[in-house]
Amino acid sequence: MVYENYNGYLIKASPRKTRTGKWAVLTIIERVIDGVTKRQSFCADDNIHYILEIEAAKECINLGKNLINQNRVGF
Repeated sequence: MVYENYNGYLIKASPRKTRTGKWAVLTIIERVIDGVTKRQSFCADDNIHYILEIEAAKECINLGKNLINQNRVGF
């Protein structure tokens, strides 16, 4: 699994294979708050799919960074 620490959050890439055999972007963002791990999943709703899993994983990380930068993570 591809992951990256970013601004106090852990971003995990979790691409999912579609019925067509391509890869969709699914990102998991975690943060430990007062000893409790908070976790939220985000799925890109842009209908863009990737041929290679690693391409999708890179986009997962980019999505996570953008969500954190835009304060769209709920914790």
